[in-house]
Amino acid sequence: MSGCGYEIGDWQCREGGYLWYAGDGEGWDPEDCTDICPHCRTKDYLEAAKDDAESCSSYSNNGSSGTGLDIWVAAEKSALNANHPAACKALAEIGPVSALDADDSDQGYSVVICNAQGIPQ
Repeated sequence: MSGCGYEIGDWQCREGGYLWYAGDGEGWDPEDCTDICPHCRTKDYLEAAKDDAESCSSYSNNGSSGTGLDIWVAAEKSALNANHPAACKALAEIGPVSALDADDSDQGYSVVICNAQGIPQ
């Protein structure tokens, strides 16, 4: 599979349906399968975000931080913007997401149910 042509900022889809950062001019590593393209691999993208959202109560990385809930909300928005029809279909197939949200409870997080009713097309 070659890249689908999807671009957002300096990120571009490349062979295999993965995003790479084109802004530094260094090219892409064919072994790097880190960032799934939300346009051509929408369901895979959302399934990976679901896994992350349900297993991460909080994160901090290179000045960015958030919770599993933040991961899910951002991924859902990105998928809908990148490929609305495929995202609607994938969201219906994926079903509820039990996103973790860091808090001050004894457990250190609460569970927020997302994508419980699907979205209108």
